[in-house]
Amino acid sequence: MTGVRHVWVRLAFVPVELPGLVLHWRSTERGWEGLVSYVDREGRAVTEWLAATSLRPIGPEQQAASPGR
Repeated sequence: MTGVRHVWVRLAFVPVELPGLVLHWRSTERGWEGLVSYVDREGRAVTEWLAATSLRPIGPEQQAASPGR
């Protein structure tokens, strides 16, 4: 997996998906992980490695409909 992409981040115990940006990918024994930057529900900027299963691509039609675009 390569490339930077906008994604929805699904965190455990958080009832909503958060928008994020994948900066880098790596393959681990557990599968693919993305280095993702996102803003948490308290307004803090977070950058951390997350399992690819916690990420969902934001499609072109969703990006165009996003607030502020």
